[in-house]
Amino acid sequence: MTDNIDTVVTGITNAKVLAVAERVVREFQLAAEKVAAHHSEPAKYPMPSGSTATEHLMASRFKALPEGTRKKAADRVVADLKNQPGRAKKLDDLAKVDLHSTTSVEAQVRKLPFPAKLKFPADELRKAPVAKAAVGTAEQGAAAVPPLRKLELRLHQVKCLEETNEAFKDEISLGGTAADESGDADKISSFRVKSFHTGGVQTYTPPRRLVWFSLTEGPVKFPKSYFVTLVLAEVDQGGFSSFVDGLIDKLRDAISKALSDAIGSQLPGGPGGPIGILIDEAIAYVVGKIFSFLKVVWQDDIFQPITVRATAQSLTSRWAGRSDSPERTVTFRGHGGKYQLVYDWRMFS
Repeated sequence: MTDNIDTVVTGITNAKVLAVAERVVREFQLAAEKVAAHHSEPAKYPMPSGSTATEHLMASRFKALPEGTRKKAADRVVADLKNQPGRAKKLDDLAKVDLHSTTSVEAQVRKLPFPAKLKFPADELRKAPVAKAAVGTAEQGAAAVPPLRKLELRLHQVKCLEETNEAFKDEISLGGTAADESGDADKISSFRVKSFHTGGVQTYTPPRRLVWFSLTEGPVKFPKSYFVTLVLAEVDQGGFSSFVDGLIDKLRDAISKALSDAIGSQLPGGPGGPIGILIDEAIAYVVGKIFSFLKVVWQDDIFQPITVRATAQSLTSRWAGRSDSPERTVTFRGHGGKYQLVYDWRMFS
């Protein structure tokens, strides 16, 4: 019997999809730059009309920063905008996007010809690696293994290794976004964990269910992969979880559209299966890149979301014979603080 596999998502396995994702990163960075530049010179860098443009989503986060931080970010971006040769090199074809325009960055990008060097055959999208058993996988005995039809992600513990640079106790919340084997996304409602000082621990006994999935729905065949993006935040960073939710929604659309442009047609067979795996890997990768950019350019030292993934090989597959995975630990860093989160995956009836 082949074992289930669970990992933390840190990159993109397909080099051609990675190249397309990097272009999406640049698009969202431009939207973030537009917001900062608008703060300094609103008449010169006008925001697009309406409320659905990526710039407005980025502005919702920018407004949460202290005024001094916003001013420094605006000055930093405006200075960089004067370095046109350098920007042309790092932005490639997106250097043609005009931040002085009232047209949104997204709309301008859609009007540009998709770069020929990023195009590839549709069959490339079917090359997402199928998860295989790890070395030393345990085999079940001759006895029949009962099928388990559901999968859940469980929270065991949150520990403060180092509290943030806030003046008072850290009020920590946790939420996120989940995506199933078909690419359907759902929100994990944010909830308060507790108040923390350094060394503080919140243990959940029994473990707290964060989200669960049905292993039997949808047309996607096994192995099936499931993704959860975990969002740790300080409660007084109001709206942070909503910002991440909105960012992931926009990225799912932007990456799907970019991949369709890359192959010159609609995504074959819809977004599920191998293509869904590539899209969700790309979302996790681009989110990380955007948060790194905001930390450098905006000096926004927020907890970067972490995406975890589980691949179920079948209804009777297990983790070395167990219905639950080993407990895993991920570390969140931000606001000068450090938190560890312990979780596992479990199949159940």
